[in-house]
Amino acid sequence: MSAEVALIYRVLPDSADVNLAALKQEIVQRLQPKYKVDKIEEEPIGFGITALKLYIRHPESDEYTSDEVEEILRSIKGIGNIELEYFSRLSF
Repeated sequence: MSAEVALIYRVLPDSADVNLAALKQEIVQRLQPKYKVDKIEEEPIGFGITALKLYIRHPESDEYTSDEVEEILRSIKGIGNIELEYFSRLSF
């Protein structure tokens, strides 16, 4: 039986001027192929700020960690705040 871990992050840009299309592309490029980005949703917050909701999966293994995902996200220019909203083990 193989298992995966599902993560949902809420990512806030560091300003309303951040190009969300470019930011989404950078996130996918930096996380994949090690981490699977299933989808990215835009969530309007207000005052011109839009959060991104990231749906990410990875195999359940010591080689993959949510800490590493967060380190990658924090290293991307334009990201201001990261919040892990959901964490679950998926088995099938």
